[in-house]
Amino acid sequence: MKVKIKISNIKAIDMLKFKKLGEEREKAIETSYTDKVVYSYPINELAKVLHPKSMKVMVTNIIKETNDTKTIVFKRLNNEPFPPFRAGQYVVLDAKIKGVSYKRSYSISSSPKNLDQISITVRAVRDGIVSNYLVKELTLNTDMVLEGPFGTFTYNSLRDKKQILALVGGSGITPIMSLARAIYDKVENCDLTILYGEKTYADILFKDELDKICRECENVRVKYILSDEKSSIYDTGYISKEQISEYELGSYSYFVCGPVHFYHHLDKIFQELDIPNKYIRHDIYKECEVGLHHNKYTLTVLTDNKEIDIPCYEDEPILKALENASIKAPSKCLVGVCGFCRSKLIKGKVKTDYTYVRGSDINNDYLHPCVSYPLSDVTIKLCK
Repeated sequence: MKVKIKISNIKAIDMLKFKKLGEEREKAIETSYTDKVVYSYPINELAKVLHPKSMKVMVTNIIKETNDTKTIVFKRLNNEPFPPFRAGQYVVLDAKIKGVSYKRSYSISSSPKNLDQISITVRAVRDGIVSNYLVKELTLNTDMVLEGPFGTFTYNSLRDKKQILALVGGSGITPIMSLARAIYDKVENCDLTILYGEKTYADILFKDELDKICRECENVRVKYILSDEKSSIYDTGYISKEQISEYELGSYSYFVCGPVHFYHHLDKIFQELDIPNKYIRHDIYKECEVGLHHNKYTLTVLTDNKEIDIPCYEDEPILKALENASIKAPSKCLVGVCGFCRSKLIKGKVKTDYTYVRGSDINNDYLHPCVSYPLSDVTIKLCK
C-alpha cells in the first residue's frame, strides 16, 4: 500500500523547525557550561617534556679532572628529570659572565641512564671567556640555563655497524665517555673500541673510570696514545693509518671527535684506506678560524623596530660582537650547523666558514654570525 505525502506538508514542517531553531539555540546557550575549557593534546604535553625550550639548573658538583679540565654536574631547579638524551648529544649552556650572556655548546659526558642529573666536561682554552670562567671561577649552587639536548653524533643500530671505533683527540673524549657509560649501564647495545690521543699522561681524562669500565665490561676497550710524551706503556705520536688498520676494515663504524686539525688528519687516512663516508661520523665540533687582523668596524643590526650600531672586530665572529652588546641572537651549535643564528647580510663584506652552511643561504646572502668575520662595516638583519 503506497502512502502519499503532500510536498506542501513537508515544507510546512521544515519551516516550523526553522522558526523554532533560534529559540532552541538560545535555550542551549543559557544552559551550557560557562567555565573556560582548558585542554591540551597529550602529544603536546609530551613534547614539552622531551623538548623544553630551556631549563633552569643549578650546579650541584664540580669535579677536577686535570689541571685545566673540570666536570660540572647540574640538576633542574624544579626537581624534574632532564629530557631523555642519547649518548653523544650536547646541550647549550647560557652563562652570564660580568652581566653579559654567552651561549656555548658542550657535549654531555654523563650516562643517559640517570636523568636526575646531567654533566658536561670542560677544558679551559686560551682566550676562552666561557671555558675559563667554568673551569676557574664557577662555584657550587650557581643558577644557570641549559637548552637541549641536541645533536646526531649518536649510535644508530639501523645505520651503524655494531662495532664502533672511536678516534678521539683531547677533550673530544667527552661524548665518547657518555657512550662508554651508556654501554656499561646497558642503555646502548654496541661494541666500543677507543683510540684516545692525548698530549701527556697527565692530560688523560676519565682514565680511572675508563679502565674500570674496560675491566668490567667486555664491550668497551681503550688504547691510549701520547703525542708529547714518550712512554714504555703507551703508544706515542698521533693516531696513525697503521693503528686504524689493525681493526678489520669494513667491520666498524668510525666515530671521530677532537680539534679541527685532528679531523683533517684522519680524513686523509680514511681516504687512503678507502673507507666509505657512510661509515664515518664526525662530532659537530670545531675551533673557529680567526680573521686576518684586529681591525675595528661598525656592525649595524636591524631588528623589527630599531637599528643598533655596535663595534666588531675582524678576528672575532660577529656573534661575539652581538653577545658583547647583549643582543640575543638565537644560537645553538656555534659552528654554523644548526642555522638558529642565520641572519641576512644587507651590506658589507664578511669572511665565512662555509663548511656546514647551506648552499641556499650562501646564494641568498644569508650568513651564520657564529662563523662569520667582518672585513668591512657590516649591516645584518636578525632573522626570527
